[in-house]
Amino acid sequence: MSSERQVIKVLIVDDIPDTRENIRKLLAFEPDIEVVGGDGASTGREAIELATQYKPDVVLMDINMPDMDGITATKQITMAVRTAAVVIMSVQNEQGYMRQAMLAGARDFLTKPVSSEELYATIRRVYERNEPIRQQEAQMSSLRTAVAREGKPSVLTPIAGAGHIIVVYSPQAGAGVTTVATNVAAALMRHDTRVLLVDANLQFGDVDTFLNVQAQRSIADLTKNVHDIDQEMVDSVLVTHASGLKVLTAPPLPVAAYDISSDAVRELVQQLSKSYDFVIVDTPTQYDDMTHKLFDVAERIILVANPTIPCVRNVRKMLDIFRDAGMLDKVLFVLNRVLSEKERGRGAVPVNSIESHLKFKVVSTIPLDNAAMLVAVNQGVPLVAKAKSQSPGRELIELAEHVRKSVEQEKPEETKPQSEPRSKSGLRALLSGN
Repeated sequence: MSSERQVIKVLIVDDIPDTRENIRKLLAFEPDIEVVGGDGASTGREAIELATQYKPDVVLMDINMPDMDGITATKQITMAVRTAAVVIMSVQNEQGYMRQAMLAGARDFLTKPVSSEELYATIRRVYERNEPIRQQEAQMSSLRTAVAREGKPSVLTPIAGAGHIIVVYSPQAGAGVTTVATNVAAALMRHDTRVLLVDANLQFGDVDTFLNVQAQRSIADLTKNVHDIDQEMVDSVLVTHASGLKVLTAPPLPVAAYDISSDAVRELVQQLSKSYDFVIVDTPTQYDDMTHKLFDVAERIILVANPTIPCVRNVRKMLDIFRDAGMLDKVLFVLNRVLSEKERGRGAVPVNSIESHLKFKVVSTIPLDNAAMLVAVNQGVPLVAKAKSQSPGRELIELAEHVRKSVEQEKPEETKPQSEPRSKSGLRALLSGN
C-alpha cells in the first residue's frame, strides 16, 4: 500500500448496533480508512445529520431502517454532501433493489454478509471514482473563499446589449422542444454573439445527450446559492460544446429537481442573461410555477407543436393562458415535424387549417426528417451545423434569424393574434372537446 494514499473517512449506517461495531472493527485494521461519526448512525435521519456534520468520503448504508429507508437517505445525502460516495448494503440482492440504489445516487451495492476483502476493495474503489467530484468541490470552495477574502461583488460579467431570454416550450410531450432549443441556440451563435443554452427540464433534461457533452456539475449547483455566484463560479459549471456553445445541463438525477425552487431558476436565468446576448431555455412539458415564471421573464416564447389534433388542442389552451396573462405578444408559434405535401395524405392536418383554428400565425414550419435527426443526435452535432443548406437545418436557421430580428422590434406584427371570430366548423369542430 502506498504511503501517499489519503485517509478515507467512512460513516457506518445500520440499525443493528452489533453490525455497526463489527464493521468498525474490520475497518480498524486498515491504516488508510478512518471511521467517523462515533458509533455511526442507526436511522436514516441520523445518517443525514452525521454525513452533513462529518462529510465522510464513503457512507456504508443499510437499506432497511426504521424511520427512513436507506434509499431515501442516500438521495438526501448525495444532494447535501456531493463528495460522499454511498455504498448500499443489504441482505436482499434483487436487481430491483440495486437499480433503486443506483438511481438514488449510490456508487456501489454490497450483499450481506460482506467479506472483509470485498469491503476494503469496495471502499477504495468508490473513493477513487469520486476523485473528480472532490476536486471540483475543492475548486468551488477556493473560489468562494477568494471572493469573500477579496471582497469582490458576487456578480456576473455584464456585456453590452445583453439580456435576450428565449424560452422554448410545448404542452405536448415529444413535440421536439430540445431539438428546436439546441438548434436555435447553435444557429444564433456568431463571432460577436454569446449564446447560452440552459436545460430547465430539471427531472429528465437531455440537452447533454443531444449535444454529446458531459458535465460534472449542473444547474443544481448554481441554484443552491443563486444570490452568491460570480463569473468564475458559473464558468466552472458550464460545459462548452465543440461548436463553442455554452451549456448549463440539467441535474443528473430526477430527484434533484425537488430541491430546486422555481424562484431560484428564474433568478439564475435573469442573472446569466447579463453575460450573454441570448439565453435559450429548454423546458419540460408541464405548465407549472417554474415554467410560468420563465415565461414571465422571457422576451420571446417559442411555442412548439406537431401538426396533430391532440397537440394543437393543447396549444390552444396555452394560447388562452398567454392571452389572459398578457404574454401573447411574446409567442412565436412553430410547427415541427411537418410532412411534405406528397407525404401528408388525407389524415394530416394542414398548416393553414391550424392557423385558422387557433387564429394565430405559424412563424416557422420545420420539416420532418427522422433520419437526419437521428444522425445529428448520435453524433452530437446540431442540424444547423451538419446540414445547414438542407431541410430541416435550413428552416431551423431561418427560425433563429426570425428570433434574432423579433427581439429588435417592440412587438412583431406576425405574432399578434388575429381578430376573426371563431367558428365551430372544420378543425374547430374536431378540437371542441376538452
